[in-house]
Amino acid sequence: MKYVLSTIAWVESIAKKEIERQWGKIEEVTDRLVTFSWWLELIPRVNMWSRVGNKLYMMMAEQDNVTDFDSLFDLINSINWKKIFKQDFPIYVKSSSVRSELFSARTIQSIWKKAIVKSLVGEHWVVNEDQDLQKAEIFILIIDNKVRVLLNTSGNALHMRWYRTQAWEAPIKESLAAALVLLSNWRFKEAFYDPFCGSWTIAIEALMIAKNIAPWLKRAFAYEKLKLIDWETSENERALARKKTFDWDYRIFASDLDEEMVELAKENAARAGLVWEINFEKKDFRELLDKELSWTLVSNPPYWERLKDENMKSLYNNIDKLFRINPDLWGWIISSYMEFDDLVKKDTYKKRKLYNWWEKCYFWRKK
Repeated sequence: MKYVLSTIAWVESIAKKEIERQWGKIEEVTDRLVTFSWWLELIPRVNMWSRVGNKLYMMMAEQDNVTDFDSLFDLINSINWKKIFKQDFPIYVKSSSVRSELFSARTIQSIWKKAIVKSLVGEHWVVNEDQDLQKAEIFILIIDNKVRVLLNTSGNALHMRWYRTQAWEAPIKESLAAALVLLSNWRFKEAFYDPFCGSWTIAIEALMIAKNIAPWLKRAFAYEKLKLIDWETSENERALARKKTFDWDYRIFASDLDEEMVELAKENAARAGLVWEINFEKKDFRELLDKELSWTLVSNPPYWERLKDENMKSLYNNIDKLFRINPDLWGWIISSYMEFDDLVKKDTYKKRKLYNWWEKCYFWRKK
């Protein structure tokens, strides 16, 4: 079978490594999409283990040079939908067209409904559109006239971890937080610190990575409802994932100036079952300027688009000062405060483009 894992932008290389670690054979890596192939058991594995993925799709069909709606209808209609759906199963179809001759979302919507209905039971079947029922998602993706018909095996997006039911202003997406930790090359024996922890997503993801906790052991997936994988195979994969957890101690510190934020963060860590393994503290970042540090620091400090009333220039000057006075501090920050480049010496930092939700940011690393 072929599969497509969607990701946030600029972390496709991390997603590729995740899939290869689960024995998937990479077919193609493009903007926010990783296409791969392997047996069906990769459906529960990738869903449970992907830290930076968004949704895992099964490739139902693909075809190049589709330039008319009749060809699109024939492609969708050729799929044996009866193997997947019962007659009254609720179905939801999304579509996206990029640089293609077929671009009308309304027409694509009409085409898929006619094609799937005809394939299932003939011309007179009515799609169950009950809003209260959990729907199966089909994604029709058209890029450069190449059509891919994809079935969502994940259900809700994988970045929506179970532990964070609440967040403060400008929360960082969980999949991005995990990507930051992985990009930092944190060596687990060293202390890890996030001095602008917000709702503590980075610290929690760091500990889950260190302990090798599969990010999605505690949820149901769409593939289970669709019965793409038998129950025993799915449970065996969960049991195997639990056995791979490391029960070691790590030094992870996280702080924030806002006491209410600290309490909220503790609640999130408690839901993750990690509240006693992260050192929480209410602290002003500037207190670190009087200390010698040899930690790994990964953080998401405030910036203009999120917190407009902060003194940005002073804050980022202090961040730069912290890195300069601590040569053994392995430091990374993500921010959309582009003026940071103007505050520091040239060639002091390397940077990598990323997106926090729809906001363009850079991940600055001290050289």
